Parts: sequence; structure tokens; C-alpha cells
Amino acid sequence: MTTGSARLGRLGMGLVAVAVLALMVTAASCSSSAVTCAQGLTNCRGTCVDLSTDPNNCGDCNVTCDVGAACQPTGGTPPGTCTCPPPTQACGVHCVNTQADSHNCGGCGKACGLGHCVTGACQCNTSPATVASCPSPANPTCVDLAADAANCGACGNACLSGESCVATGSTPVGLCTCLSPLVLCPNPVTPTKCTDLSTDVFNCGTCGNACPGGQRCTNGVCGGTCQPGFVFCNGVCVNLLTDPANCGRCGNACALGQGCTNGSCGTCTLQCGGQCCQGGTGCCGTACQSQHKVFPGTADEVSYFDCFAPGLYDLTTATIAAQAWAPNGNTITTARSCPEGVGPSLCLTRQTGTLGAEVQCAVFCYSGPFAGAAQLTKGSYTCPCPVTQQIDWY
Repeated sequence: MTTGSARLGRLGMGLVAVAVLALMVTAASCSSSAVTCAQGLTNCRGTCVDLSTDPNNCGDCNVTCDVGAACQPTGGTPPGTCTCPPPTQACGVHCVNTQADSHNCGGCGKACGLGHCVTGACQCNTSPATVASCPSPANPTCVDLAADAANCGACGNACLSGESCVATGSTPVGLCTCLSPLVLCPNPVTPTKCTDLSTDVFNCGTCGNACPGGQRCTNGVCGGTCQPGFVFCNGVCVNLLTDPANCGRCGNACALGQGCTNGSCGTCTLQCGGQCCQGGTGCCGTACQSQHKVFPGTADEVSYFDCFAPGLYDLTTATIAAQAWAPNGNTITTARSCPEGVGPSLCLTRQTGTLGAEVQCAVFCYSGPFAGAAQLTKGSYTCPCPVTQQIDWY
């Protein structure tokens, strides 16, 4: 047999193997779908279920009720709907009793802190004796005045940056104290704050010991010069390209809410490592967060920012994408195999809206040939797996 013939032979055997595998998958699929169910039951992936009462297939296959919810018959279409049983109500994906739940006392999200919920109102714990009820923007909550940095010794008495709330054993019951090795230095030049005496040019070694202009504080001793790229401004080494208090030149402070980029002031809501970030809510070390989009170019487009590189698809990024699209949705299937039962993609399903015409669901694939693809359906009771590349998310 020639080399070419041998290759054709191996190719032929490979095609036969693929055909056999396809037949096996088809046979398995057929055997699953061929299940005959009694009247009133529906075949959901090989299992006969009652769509009017099954909490894992409520109204249609694969529609899972929220935690604590029940599937109740509707007498129409769909045959079942998810409801929270009285006296509970839906808070996020949970059915809770707002008359007794300390995390949702009197309403969703109203937490009692160091207390418990009685008939919809928070009652503070009696131990330790320093627990008290303090108002908050949402509702009163119970805090330990001897340990809470936002309410130290008294409600609303917030500790400064670098301070912690330490119990005194007397009145007031809590006192804001600098975290070691920081110390509190009142100073006419700078605001009273917790400072590091080993590096603060205004309090070098001891409070009030300001280093002469042109020197820095190292290990509590004045002296030395600035590193390359930095200059002295009022006794402090600064980067004129990124310092909003000395932007482009010493003393040139940017307006409130502006940042300094390449020595010029501009609107900046977030700065990371001296760089003004366009969007995002935090820094990835010294770098800005990456922008991602769900269903780009459609009416459902949503942007979100995180520290994952664009094009990285795994269960974590799929979850973030799903939650960005539907913050109040319900994840009904995780690590789902697509096509159903045989792969090779793995997907996550997210559902939102009221069961019925308003229901929406999306399948976010994070591995296999459809990685980065999302299929969106509306007014449907099913969340089908993608069979071709759908709308991208990244």
C-alpha cells in the first residue's frame, strides 16, 4: 500500500469512528426523547414530570423556582408558576419572612447587624452591653460601639483612615486609635491624621519634625533625593505627570473630581497607578480594569468592568457576564453541557423576569466551540443551547 493509500485508509477509519459516535449520541438522544409519559406529565430530558407542581420544571422544562419558592398550578398556560409561600416574599433569589429574617427585617436588605428581627423590627442583642441601635441611610442597625469604626463610642462617630475602634472599658465605650505602627500627629501644616513617622516628611521620626525642602524622610531620618521621574514639591517627592495636587508643575492642583494625566488636568473618576481610568469601579493593582460587554450592538447591551483580560472565558467570567446582564436574575443551570447531554461546550444559564410573556433567559458558553457566545430568548419558557455561534460577549 502506498503512503497516500495508507493515509486514505486511516482517514476512512476515522470517518467511520465519527459516524459510530454520532449514531451512539443520536441513539442516546432518541432513547431519552422516546420516553412515553402518562397523561398530565411531560418528558423533560428523559424524566416524566408535572409542569404544574415540579419546582425544578415549573411551567416548562428546566425552569427552576427560586430557593424556598413553590411551583403552583395556574390552570392555564403555563401550567405552573413559581411563588413564595405566605408569609414570605422574594428578596433577590430567596423567599424570606421579613417579619423574622434578621438580614431582611421589615423589608429586603434591611439588616439588623448585631440584633434579631421581631415582628419586622430590629431588636439589638443585650450582649455585649456596648451594642446599640444606630441610624443608617436605609434603616436602623445594631452595632458594637466599642468596635465599630463607623460608630466608635457613639453613633456616627467615624474613625479616620488608618484608625481602628478600640474598647475603653469606660465612657465613651470606644475610642479611635491609630493602627500600629502609625501614630496620630496634630500638625499645623497637614490635617490631623494617622501617619508613619518613618516616611512622613512633615513628621519625620517624631510628630512635627518637618524635613527641609529638597529632602525626604527615610526610616525616620531626613535626607536623600527623589527617585528619577519625581521632583520635590513642598518637601514631598511627586510625579508631575500624575499628581493631581501638582499637575505639570508644583502647586498646580486639579479641580475637585479631576485627575492628572501626562501633566494635564482632566475629568477623572478613577485613577490607578497614575493613570486616569475610563470606566470601572476599582484598580487591578496599578492598572485600570478591562471593559467587557454583554450582547454588544443590541438593545440588551450591557458593559461591565473587571480585572479579567478580554477574551478570557471560564465559569467565573460567564457568571460575571450573566449577572451584569441580569443583576436580579436567577441562575437556573450552572456548568450546563451544550448540546444537551453530549457537549462539547459548557454553559451557564441565567433567567430573569416573570414567568410568562416577560420571561427572558440567556445561555453564556465559556468553553468549547461556542466560548464567548450567548443565546438570548424572550417570552419563552426554555433556554436552548446554542447550535451555532450566537451573539458574542467578551
